[in-house]
Amino acid sequence: MDGGLGLFRWVHLLEAFERAGAPRSVLSVGSGEGLHEALLARHFSTTSVCGVDLRQPQVELSLPNLEYLQGNLLDPEFAARLPPADLVYSIECLEHIVDDRGVFARMVQLVRPGGWIYLEVPFASEAEQADPEVCRREFEAHEHVRPGYAARQLEALARDQGLADVRVAGAFWFPIQPMVWLASRHLTAPAVADHWRSFLAVAELDLREAVPQSRAEATAIKLLARLPR
Repeated sequence: MDGGLGLFRWVHLLEAFERAGAPRSVLSVGSGEGLHEALLARHFSTTSVCGVDLRQPQVELSLPNLEYLQGNLLDPEFAARLPPADLVYSIECLEHIVDDRGVFARMVQLVRPGGWIYLEVPFASEAEQADPEVCRREFEAHEHVRPGYAARQLEALARDQGLADVRVAGAFWFPIQPMVWLASRHLTAPAVADHWRSFLAVAELDLREAVPQSRAEATAIKLLARLPR
């Protein structure tokens, strides 16, 4: 469960998937272990799902609508192999990349006209981003080259790429996510598995339209936007 974060990521991704109109093709940038991609492909058998990362996924699941590609999105030859998708998404990836604007621009290029782009990244107010101690902790603990993003920064990313229908909201709100984290720390894996529906119902309470003002309120923020036709 990754301290409950896996459930929260899934709930927010599923909301974006539904708002995007149940897309027929999905491309994930920075797919990591490949868990979200495998879940999408398994739950939506008519949707083709492709995960892209610098490393191989750890998921060992063979599905006709699931594919993983290893490569660098900023490599023009590799990027040229990637087909446009109805939904392009990235979960907790941009904060690790120095050229985050370049990667985001390349992601937008992979969105089919009329399609959608979804980001979920750590949240940090602009004041928190300017705090050297916050920056140090985030880099040492998670190798984040920036501690997070504020709503205005995500909106600027979308605006600079000509995106429309921009929605920005917080995620991993206090105290919901910490409560699930504490429960996952004190329960055995079988006990968690037995009550996964209850954990999922709690995670769904994290779906809000509000924007946090500090990391004391929420530790993640998300963007959903559409590429005009």
